Amino acid sequence: MLAALGLLKMRRKRLNHSAETLCAMFCGWRLMNSYKELQELGSGMLEIDVLNLRCHFNGEPVKPLSIAHELHAWLSQDLEQHGISRSQVEGATLSVEVDLARLPNYQGARGSFYIGKNGKPIEKGEFFRLGAKCKSLLSTDEAKYESARSHQEQWPVGWPET
Repeated sequence: MLAALGLLKMRRKRLNHSAETLCAMFCGWRLMNSYKELQELGSGMLEIDVLNLRCHFNGEPVKPLSIAHELHAWLSQDLEQHGISRSQVEGATLSVEVDLARLPNYQGARGSFYIGKNGKPIEKGEFFRLGAKCKSLLSTDEAKYESARSHQEQWPVGWPET
């Protein structure tokens, strides 16, 4: 009985961590693989069904963004690694309020990590600014695990250059 309670407590901690990680991943460096997709979508509400790899934008289905694939792969691996059956998780969603603006004369900080074709940092010019308010929800038959995080970042229009 004590061993079962210990496993339940460990699972609860892990699922709470998972909810926090989904928000952190969206607000981290992996998002740069979705810049072009976000530019095409613009501002609005992005819903990612992480378990089933489905996305909706402003209520309409859209092709899963690159970040959705990253979230799905991470959560699937994390559940397996910690002995939590996917069937025990009823839902895993990430909702993001996306505020995207185009800044015509952005003056960034020196030492930008966006590198142009010429090999030099892109520190000024036309940039996109993203504001993201993320909320994650993982649910099981016995509990809900939630997290929230806000994030803001900028990147040069046309980046990454092809």
